[in-house]
Amino acid sequence: MQKKVYVLLIGFSLAFSICFSSFLTTGELVVTEASDNPPAFFEISVLAPATCTMRNVYIERIVEELPKIGIGIDIFEETGWAGISPRTWAYPGPYPIPTYAEGGFDILFVGWSWELDWDPMGLFDTASWVPAGDNFYQYSNPLFDEALKNYYDQFLLENRIEHAEQMQEILYDDQPAITIYYPKSLLVMDEKVSGMDGVLWTAVYQPMEQWSVEEGSTELHYATPADFVDFHILFCESIFDAQWLRQIYNGLLERENGTREWMPRLATSYNSDDGINWTVEMDPDAKWGDGTPVTAEDVVFTYQAILNPALGSTRYSFTKKYFDNSSITALDNHTVQFVLKEPYAFAENLLAYDLIPKHIWEPIPYSHWWEQAQEWALNDSSKLIGTGPYRLKSWNDSQGIIYLEKNPYFAEMTGVEEPHLEDIFFEFYSNKGEALSALAEGTIDVVDAQFSPTLEEVTALPNVTYQLINDFCTQEMAINCQHPYLGTGELCPIPGNESAKYIRQAISHIVPREEIIEEFFEGRGRPSITPMPPGCLGADTTLEPYEYSIALAKDRMRAAGFVYPEDTSPSEVSISLGNRLSILMGIISLVGGCYSLLRLTRRKK
Repeated sequence: MQKKVYVLLIGFSLAFSICFSSFLTTGELVVTEASDNPPAFFEISVLAPATCTMRNVYIERIVEELPKIGIGIDIFEETGWAGISPRTWAYPGPYPIPTYAEGGFDILFVGWSWELDWDPMGLFDTASWVPAGDNFYQYSNPLFDEALKNYYDQFLLENRIEHAEQMQEILYDDQPAITIYYPKSLLVMDEKVSGMDGVLWTAVYQPMEQWSVEEGSTELHYATPADFVDFHILFCESIFDAQWLRQIYNGLLERENGTREWMPRLATSYNSDDGINWTVEMDPDAKWGDGTPVTAEDVVFTYQAILNPALGSTRYSFTKKYFDNSSITALDNHTVQFVLKEPYAFAENLLAYDLIPKHIWEPIPYSHWWEQAQEWALNDSSKLIGTGPYRLKSWNDSQGIIYLEKNPYFAEMTGVEEPHLEDIFFEFYSNKGEALSALAEGTIDVVDAQFSPTLEEVTALPNVTYQLINDFCTQEMAINCQHPYLGTGELCPIPGNESAKYIRQAISHIVPREEIIEEFFEGRGRPSITPMPPGCLGADTTLEPYEYSIALAKDRMRAAGFVYPEDTSPSEVSISLGNRLSILMGIISLVGGCYSLLRLTRRKK
C-alpha cells in the first residue's frame, strides 16, 4: 500500500512541477496550443494570368491570407490568356458561367485600363452578362443598373457626377470586383520644367504649348523608350508616336489643363439639346501649319476618311457605331453638324478627333496614306501639318530623333496662347540607364514614365524632380457572382445573396494593399477603393479603402453564419495574474491533503 501512495505522489509532483513551472514563467497555464488558421469552411480555386512576374508575387501574398479566415485554396492556376478566356468572357456555354471545378472560374486576378471618362457599360450591368456582353462577373444589381442608365442619359459631365458616385457606392458595398491597387507612373524631369499636366500627358498626350523650361531656354528634349513607327495620326497605335503627333494635330475640342474638362479648341462653341444633334461653330481664324484656313470641309473630310473601311483607321470600329457618312455635315464654311446614330454619354470624345487637311490628303489614295506619311516625314516634312502648336521639322531615322518646331499660325486661333518653346526633340533611348544619365547631364529634360525608373534611382540624381501620376488602371480580384459561396451564397450557413456579399467584403479586408504597394512597387501606387480609378472624372473622393484586418474579415464571415473555433470552444486556456493567488492556494491545499493521506497510511501500517 505504501508503494502505491508513493507512486501517486511522485506522479502528482511531476505534473505539478511542469504546470507550476510554466505558470511561474509565463503567467499562463497552457493546456493546448492554438493552430495558425481555422479549419476551412469551403475551398475555392484562383485563376491568375502568367503575364507579369511582379503581379504573380503579390497575388501569392494575397492568396496566403485566405486560409486565415477559413477559405481554403483548392487550385491556384497561373496561365496565359488562352487558358483564362474560355473560362470567363469567352466561356462557350451553357450559361451561366460555372465554378472553376465545372469549367468556369471562382476568382480571377485581372487588370483594367480606363480613360478620363469612366465607361463601365457592358462590364457590370445585368443586360451584359456573357455572352451578351463582357459582364463575366455575372453581377446583377437593379440599383446599379438604374444608376448606370441615369449616368448614360446625361451627356454633360456636371450632370453625370451624381450617378457616377452612386455606381461607385454600390460597387464598393457589393464588391463584385475586389480592387487591389491603382498603379502610379513616375515621370521624371529636370526641376526647371514646368507647365505639364502629368495626368493629361499620360492620358491624352497633352499639347505642349504650356510647357516651358528655365527662362531664356526655348528647347526641350524628351527621352522616349521606343523608336518611331507611326507617322499618320489616323493610324497611330504607339503611345510614343501619339506623344509627338498630338503636338501637330488637334481637333475641335481639347481637354483643359488642370480641370481636364473639354473646352473648344478649333471650335469657338458647341452645343446640343438632346445629346444626339450637335452643332459646332469653328474659329474662322484657325489655320493649318502652312497658313491655309481650316474649314468645315476639312472636318467632314477627316471623319469620312475614318469611316471608310478601305483606309483601315484605328478609330474605324468605334466610330462607325455612332456615325455614318451622312452623320457629319458642313452647314457653312465654319459650322459643322454632327448627328449620332444613338445616344452616347461621352459624345464630346467623338467631336474631338484630330483633324487632317483636305488639301494635302485628298489627292492621295487611302491605300497609300500610311506609307506616304512615312516618306514625307523623311523627305518633305512640310506636308505633315496640322493645327497644333508645333510642326514637324525633321525625322532622323538613323538616330531616332523627331524634331518639332513652333507652328507660326497656331496663336492666331481664339483662346490659345503662344507656345513657350520654340523647338522640341523626341529622342529614342534604348535603356533606362542611358536616359537617366542624360537627364543628370542636362542633355535630356524629361524621361518618359515607361522607362519605369525607381524612386531610389530618381532621388539620387541632382537637380531632378518627378511627378507620381495616377494611371487610369486598376488591379482586381474578379468574383464569379454565381459561385454558391462567393456569389449566390446558397451554400452559406445563412443562405442568400447578403451572405455572399459579406464573404466578398471579408476577402477585401484581408488584402494587404499598403504592404503590396510599399513592398513591391516602392510606393508607386495607391490602395484601391472601387473599379473607377482616382484620375477619372467623377471619382468619389469620400470613400476609403477596406482596412486590412483579420478581425474585421472574420466578423464579415460570421455575418454569413460561419462559426470559428474560438467562438465556441477556445483552443487555449489561460490563467490570468488575477487568479494566481487562488490557484496557488488550491495547489497548496492539494499538497496538504496528499501529505495527510500519507501520514494516515503510515499510521495504519
